[in-house]
This record gives sequence, structure tokens and C-alpha cells, in this order.
Amino acid sequence: MTVRVGLGTLSGQLPFTETRTAGDVYREMLELARLAEEVGFDSFWLSSHHGAPNSHLPSPIVLLAAVAAVTKRIELGAAMVIAPLQPPLRFAEDCAVADQISRGRLIVGLSAGWRPEEFSAFGIDMRERARRTAELAQICRAAWDDGRVTFAGRHDRVEDAAVTPRPYRRLPLFMGGTAPSAVARAGRLADGFLSTGTPQKGVIAFEAEVRAFDAAARAAGRDPAGLAIGFNVNAWASADGAVPLAVRGAMWHKIGTSLAWHAGQQTRHDDDVPALDEARVAERGFFGTAEDVVRQAEPWVAPHDGRDLHVLFRLYHPGMRASDAAPAIRLFGERVIPALKEMHARAGAKGAAG
Repeated sequence: MTVRVGLGTLSGQLPFTETRTAGDVYREMLELARLAEEVGFDSFWLSSHHGAPNSHLPSPIVLLAAVAAVTKRIELGAAMVIAPLQPPLRFAEDCAVADQISRGRLIVGLSAGWRPEEFSAFGIDMRERARRTAELAQICRAAWDDGRVTFAGRHDRVEDAAVTPRPYRRLPLFMGGTAPSAVARAGRLADGFLSTGTPQKGVIAFEAEVRAFDAAARAAGRDPAGLAIGFNVNAWASADGAVPLAVRGAMWHKIGTSLAWHAGQQTRHDDDVPALDEARVAERGFFGTAEDVVRQAEPWVAPHDGRDLHVLFRLYHPGMRASDAAPAIRLFGERVIPALKEMHARAGAKGAAG
């Protein structure tokens, strides 16, 4: 088992004063995916939301298919697709097509969602989100593994439907969420669990989620040792350890917008996003020199030497150019990724010897 270091999750968001188009940003994301592959990242991840005024990417599978066409090795992850809003059979087909284009590099992440505006736009009752998420996972698993689905759920019914093409490989299905019910659902149904809120919620809370995920897997008759875990985190590394103000501001657009959404506030202009809060930026990431980042990540990485552990570093934020992010991405490839892999392997060797 190993630590797998990803670049992500990238959101495609545009600050409201941004002059670039969404297409301009998508092209930069393709450029960054190629760079991430070149310097040694294991994976490249996109997030999603629907109807966001700042153009948050709504269709990660579509863009990941484009990434697949310009890369060769790097795994491609969606973290997360808002599961209750997806038409199950069509979604399963789209994922299979993207996996075929990538020749078996896609990872599909599902979450139940939390923004009322998205559910209203799609005509879905938010009270149905947990059940719909579970049903989508079950339908996709049958479609991808068997190529034919018969399913009778509370919200979705499928009668002996053929689903083509099949994925290139057994397509990994991850789930996310913070509620105990979401973590347990991941343990029952998913191949991996991705935590959010790192590092501000603390490593103790993350460890508790992993234990709950593993317990739910065992209760479902599954071996948690074969299931992946992981988290995503804002990050920055530079030779002198400094995080430029423009980078902190770009991080804050995503953080501040999310805080406003959680508070039920609209964000249609830059003035609707709270003013830059340096303390909140600082508590939500691993920052400094390459050595600083590795040291901050160690408590989260070293204890999981026996697991497939995905660590996703977000190094490209709304308003940044690809050229802004490239130096940090290269430094991660040169010094952070090798150090994390060595640490993880060293912890595993120590555990085996003990």
C-alpha cells in the first residue's frame, strides 16, 4: 500500500471581476494536469457544484475526459459529483466512456450535496439525498461490473437494462461527506472515503472518521484493509516559505464563497464574499517550505502506512493563472512528493518490523 499524492481538487471558479472565460480556465487546468503528470503527481482531481454564480465547474466527468486525452499516466478523480442530481444510467455510461478514453484511470467520487439551490434547480427534494446517493452508487456498481442492471429502489427503478460500454477496468467509486451517516454509507458501498475540512477540524477528527468508515465496512462484510482513505487540503510550498498575497486571496475566494453558501448567503459579486480572513486561510492548509509542508502532513500520513492513502493538495485557486501555480507544483514534484512517499514507506517498514 502507498500514499498517492494528487493535485486537487480544482474547481474552475471565476472571481466576479475575472476577465477570462470558463473555457480559458479549463484550458489552463488541462495544462496543469500535464504538468502534474510530468513532475510526479499520482492523480488529478476536480470538484463540482451546479448553478454557482462564480462558474464553479458543474461537469467534472466531461472535463476529466478531456484531461484523459492530453495525459497518459496520471489518475483522474472527481471529488465530488453531486449524486442525487444525476440520472443513474446516463451517469454510469458517461463515466464508462471517460474511463475508456483514459484507459482505466478514472476515479468517481460521489457526495450527497448540501446546497438547497442545486436541489431546487433540479427539482429534487433534499430530504431524498441520502437515499438517492446510495441508489446511484448501487446502480453504477451493477452497470460497471455486470453491464446489465435490474434495480428497484425508492427513487430509481431499472428493469433489465443493458449499459455500454463497460469501463476499461473495475471503476473505483469513492464517497465523501462529514455526517456520520455519510461516512457509514461510504463504508458500506464505496471503494474509498475522502474526508473534507482538513486540517482545521484536526487529525483526531479525521482518525475518528476513518475508524467509523472501517467499522461500517466490516459491518457490511467488507475488509477495510482493501479500501482507500484520503483527504484534500489547501497547500503552498516555496523556497523561502512565503505564500504570496495573491495566492492567499485566491484561496480565500473559494473559502469565503463556501462560508457564505453555508450561511445561506448569495454570492453574485466580489463584495458578497467576506473580506480576506488571514487566520481562516492559515488554519485550512499546509504552507511554507517543502520541508514545512511535509512536517505538517506527517501526522495525517504516517499512521496510515498499511492503507492506500490519497492526499490531494490544492495548489490552483480561483483567479490564479497556471503560471502562478506552476512553481509550487514543480516544487511539490521535486521535494514534497518524494518525501511523503519515503515517510509512508518508512512507517510501513517500521510497523512490519515491530
